Amino acid sequence: MRKNIIIFITMAAILLIFGSLIDHNFGRSYHHFLTKSTDLSKENIENIYLNEEIDDEKIVSKYGKISNFSQDNSLYNYYFLREGIEIATNKDDNKIIRFAVKDNDVNTEKGIKIGDKEDKVVKLYGDNYYTRLEQGANIIGYVDKEKNWSIEFWLDENDRVDFYRFDYNFMK
Repeated sequence: MRKNIIIFITMAAILLIFGSLIDHNFGRSYHHFLTKSTDLSKENIENIYLNEEIDDEKIVSKYGKISNFSQDNSLYNYYFLREGIEIATNKDDNKIIRFAVKDNDVNTEKGIKIGDKEDKVVKLYGDNYYTRLEQGANIIGYVDKEKNWSIEFWLDENDRVDFYRFDYNFMK
């Protein structure tokens, strides 16, 4: 019996250590499930919100007709609103489901922009975040479980925001 307890404790310790080492490598949905919710309901990019249609008069009057794909992607249609702001829609409709922002002059609703330090992100968005690693970049992310939205800040080697993505949780 004592031998079984020692084996159990050893295995649990190994799993705990292994889990803590690879936790940041799991995908977005894993982190979305485990992270406490943050209110992102006011989040927008240049006064445009997720789920707005790219052919909406407000968008067309500001950016012109959006029709040229910015990248070849089998899951989503990607377009540039303008240099530094890319959007995605599902293949079967025109509703915006992702913003990818690289423009230094575009702030999030809470005031984060490209070049800001990670600690400023945490100060403004709070402690309910996850971290993960993708394509060699450290990422800090927040989830709004009510809206099913997330915002991820991709950090450079100096822990500064290199770009950020604001999108639906189902996005890959």
